Amino acid sequence: MPDHNPPNTALAMLLGRASVSPSQLRPPAPDAAALELSVAAALRAPDHGGLRPWRFRMIAGEARARWGQVLADSLARRVPETPPERLELEARKPLRAPLVIAAGAALRHNHRIPLWEQEATAAAGVMNLMNALHAQGYGAIWLSSGALEDTVVKHALGLAEADLLLGWIYAGTPAAPVAPMPRPDPSAFWSAWE
Repeated sequence: MPDHNPPNTALAMLLGRASVSPSQLRPPAPDAAALELSVAAALRAPDHGGLRPWRFRMIAGEARARWGQVLADSLARRVPETPPERLELEARKPLRAPLVIAAGAALRHNHRIPLWEQEATAAAGVMNLMNALHAQGYGAIWLSSGALEDTVVKHALGLAEADLLLGWIYAGTPAAPVAPMPRPDPSAFWSAWE
C-alpha cells in the first residue's frame, strides 16, 4: 500500500480515526462544548431537501443505569426466554463508557426525498459527529443491538415509531493511545470509469 502522508492536519485526523472499544473508554466524557461542536459537525452532512433528520440523545452519569434497564427490558420483551444473567449484562452495557449517544433519524415517509437518502444523511451525520469527537481527543465506537428496532425504546428516546434508530455511540477518553489500525489499500476500492 502506498504511504499516505496527508498534506494537512484535517486529513491526518481523518486517516488516524479508529474505533475505541467501550472497555477502553474512561472519563472524562465529552463536555457540553465538545458535544455542541460535534453535533454542529454532524449537521454539515449532505442533506438533500434540507430535511435535517439527525437526532442525538446524550445519556451520561446516572442516566446510563436507567438506560441500561430500558435495554434489558427491551431484550426481555423481544426474547422472553433470555436468562437473568444475560439481562443483567444488557443492563450494564451503558456503564461501559462515560457517555452513550443514541443516534436516530426522524424520517419523512411519502416524501419526494427517498427514505434511503434520508437514512444516508443521518448516517453521514453520525460519522461527522464521530470524526469531530476524535478531532477533540475523544474516543468513540458505533455499536448496534436488537433494541434499535424496538418501538418502546424509540419512544423512550422521543422518536416516533416510523423513525430510525441508527445505533449507540459509546464515547469517552481513550485509556491509552489508540494504535493505528491496518487498513486496506485504497487503490482496491476506486477506479476510473471510461
